[in-house]
Amino acid sequence: MGENNRRVLVAAIAVTVLAAVFVSFGLPALTSRIPQVTLADLDQPAPQEPDQQFLPVEVTPDTVQSVIATLSRPESYSRSMTVTLFWGENGRGDQQVQMWADDGWVKTTVTSGSGVQHRLVGEGKLRLWYDGDTTWKEVPADSRAADLAQHIPTYEDVLTADKGAITEASYVTRGEKSCIYVEVRQGETDAVDRYWIETATGLLAFCETVEGDKTVYSMEETAYSAPLEETAVFTLPDGTMPSSIQEEGGG
Repeated sequence: MGENNRRVLVAAIAVTVLAAVFVSFGLPALTSRIPQVTLADLDQPAPQEPDQQFLPVEVTPDTVQSVIATLSRPESYSRSMTVTLFWGENGRGDQQVQMWADDGWVKTTVTSGSGVQHRLVGEGKLRLWYDGDTTWKEVPADSRAADLAQHIPTYEDVLTADKGAITEASYVTRGEKSCIYVEVRQGETDAVDRYWIETATGLLAFCETVEGDKTVYSMEETAYSAPLEETAVFTLPDGTMPSSIQEEGGG
């Protein structure tokens, strides 16, 4: 199962977005403070292929939603992230997140001071268990479930944001990563969500929420690899894996 070749063809487009449906299961307290948006990416300059034209476009608050609407994520990859929640004067909680994606399945492992939690999302279901469990809880899952399991926001939400709430948007470099940067204000509050989407992968590489002069949430990607070589990571705690993955020949 190879990584999708992502094509970046940016033109003026009309964006129609269906109302999002919130996940029907609870997440740990950390997720209640996660910003409401994520972004995938755009490569610039984009690799050109025969008979394919790519039109560069300036990313601004006026154009960024149209750009985001053209983006897609890799089909097969793995990555690691650090997610941090800040509170009070010096309080903070760090979580190490590992995730694996392949052919519509997403496995997430979140390690924190309270233990290790595993989530497997696919075929409209979320399966949840902890280290040491031999059984799991299974609940319905919508299109946001995989991102929420990673404690990160979902980029399609940017498309529904009021254009006036998008205060900044541009191409930037952070570290060694070329990114699309987007800043979105949360309603009438002083909270601002900031997103850095790496153009080489189409994934959210960094994000943070700032309230006034204080950062209350942050995420940083620390490792990335594609494509995913094997599917044994999708094993359930009893040693089995969903039958549809087995039928694909994984594990």
